[in-house]
Amino acid sequence: MREEKNELKGVLILLLVTLIWGSTFSFSKIALSYLSPFLLLFLRFSLGTLSLLFYLLIKRQRIDINLPGFLLGMINFLAIALQTIGLKYTTATKTAFITGLSVLMVPFLEWCILKNKIYWNVWLGVFLGFLGLLLLTVDFSKLNTINLGDLLVFLCAILYTIQIVYIAYMVSKNSALDLAFSELLFTSIFSLIFYLILESRNFPINYFPEFIFHILYLGIIATSFALTLQLVGQKYLSPTKSALIYNLEPVFASIFAIFLLSEKLKITQWIGASFILIALFISMYDPSQDILKKEG
Repeated sequence: MREEKNELKGVLILLLVTLIWGSTFSFSKIALSYLSPFLLLFLRFSLGTLSLLFYLLIKRQRIDINLPGFLLGMINFLAIALQTIGLKYTTATKTAFITGLSVLMVPFLEWCILKNKIYWNVWLGVFLGFLGLLLLTVDFSKLNTINLGDLLVFLCAILYTIQIVYIAYMVSKNSALDLAFSELLFTSIFSLIFYLILESRNFPINYFPEFIFHILYLGIIATSFALTLQLVGQKYLSPTKSALIYNLEPVFASIFAIFLLSEKLKITQWIGASFILIALFISMYDPSQDILKKEG
């Protein structure tokens, strides 16, 4: 009974995280109109680090900066950097759906590394998800062209796949708050380094009122708050169950993009999106319960 309550708690926490993440694509897209990608990441994650530090100091909690947090920060930086840069070349809705493909890749990683058994419905979900991704992102009238943004976001999805499984492994061995703080700290450091090396150092101070709200939201709510909740929520769920909930992110992202960015999807894209959602529900079915009933 307690295990079921903990699982429900994890589900509710990750649903809130996914809702918040779904909004970040539109807010980031707007902020990128004024800020360069690495400057945006530095502002977002440094603000997230400071807000979490402020919380830890109020709670008088000891802060432990650790190696697992460093590795999470490195993975998170590479993933979100690819996603943010890719967002400059593609739409918020497409970015969200391609990122959501990581959800369907998690079972592969679990099977290869953790040697967990993967049932037929998951493989079917992977196939439908891939088909949906093709319909959503590929313009069949321009097959000779490759969208750089879509490719970068796909690489981001692979890194998020690794991150989900790694979190599931490390969160049982470390404090969620320590992991979250270390991850935010190192992500902000990596962002600062790449900003200083690769981008112009002219801060768009004249447009500060235009993007300050978006930075505050991305830094405090979508980064510090959501990332900490992610680590807490995954304590109660397996990587695959966590990933299946994350697959709702594109749904929330599409809703925000329609209202905030006035984006529209073609009929083939709607079909592709529907296939990805169908893949989610098929993957949620647990054949092992049927096996146990037959054996009982």
